[in-house]
Amino acid sequence: MSSESSSSGHTPLDNPLAEAGLTGRHLQNVFRIAVHGKTHEHVFHARRAHRKSRAGCLTCKKRRIKCDEQKPHCQRCQKKGIQCDYSTESNSSLDGNAKKSVEIISTPSDPSTICFSFSLDNVMENVEGTLSLDPKCIKFLTISMQTPYLMYTILGVAMLHMNRVSPNKERSIAESFFWQRAIELYQAELSSKIHQANVDAILSSCMLMGAMTICPEHFDPTESWVLTNRPEAMNWLALQSGIQCILNLAGPFIPGSIWANAFAYLNKEERQIFEGIEQGREGLDSDLADLCGIDEFTTDKTNIYYSPLRILTPLFELEKTVPNAGHCASFMGRLDCDFLSLLRQRDSPALVILAQWMGLMCSLAELQPWIEGRIRGECIAICMFLEHSPDPRILQLLKFPAKECGYQLKTENYLVF
Repeated sequence: MSSESSSSGHTPLDNPLAEAGLTGRHLQNVFRIAVHGKTHEHVFHARRAHRKSRAGCLTCKKRRIKCDEQKPHCQRCQKKGIQCDYSTESNSSLDGNAKKSVEIISTPSDPSTICFSFSLDNVMENVEGTLSLDPKCIKFLTISMQTPYLMYTILGVAMLHMNRVSPNKERSIAESFFWQRAIELYQAELSSKIHQANVDAILSSCMLMGAMTICPEHFDPTESWVLTNRPEAMNWLALQSGIQCILNLAGPFIPGSIWANAFAYLNKEERQIFEGIEQGREGLDSDLADLCGIDEFTTDKTNIYYSPLRILTPLFELEKTVPNAGHCASFMGRLDCDFLSLLRQRDSPALVILAQWMGLMCSLAELQPWIEGRIRGECIAICMFLEHSPDPRILQLLKFPAKECGYQLKTENYLVF
């Protein structure tokens, strides 16, 4: 593994923004983004950097934060419960990175096109106040600043969000670059073993990367694997199972992870949702059960459709809330390799089960806006592929997903009710 992919060998000044070529005069410290088409009279200008404390305590100086200069102990040190040091120390003994002053862009060459400009140095100085001193948030940001592949991933997600809200050619190029670097460095990290020092960065990157595959910049239903007969076009769904593989490998180190409490809470809730009947068709939709060949003796060992159906069924009973929408989204990460293989082969019962879930997610689009990126289009593609099926059960079962994704079935007038 290259030294670039190792989190232990980097400092906050190993700046992904500089490598992207999107920075101002001091590339390692300033990031600016241009937005075209907006020429309002009131132009936003970057805020001047505050004058740094010259008489503050050495503790604040070493931590590169602004000191309130109260004596004998400043409030920041008191609040953090650390030793406050006002002893005399030469500036030459301070960390070289801390001595560097950062020049903020105050007069852009084309101010009407500047959306915002900010200094990473200022962000680091004020991060504790911004995050309300939450230790886990501070630790996450620290890990991000020290781990290039996680920082690239965060920048990729942020740029993705901005591009989907307000499409822009320059930002689209930047987004592609960030994702390329994130994946490249992440793969290099995965070539080594997961251990306590890298488990937080790996888990965080894996979860955030899911946004890239389900929120493409442009997606048309005709690009789906179902209509193109290109199995690789279904990789977006297969990749959602990646977090489960990472969790299995990271298991021994999760108790010491920043995600430990969150995972424990989710596991407790999901056990209540998904653990239940393990045999038979009780509670299942009768048409779905018939289509999948499920009877009163069926288990997940005897029928490949049984487990996905048992996971899907309770999701339809949940109240439509943001937390429950998250539980519904977890369905795609629970699909095993055998079921994914059926989907690649465009197996009709498997596609119907997936379409039912996609229809459910489309009904939750107000709570999960990312649905509009790919899920709705993939649902339309499945309806287009299956709508000419001679099996009346399939046509009946397509009615719900078609309605929720907004597709008018061509065979709707011939459905038997």
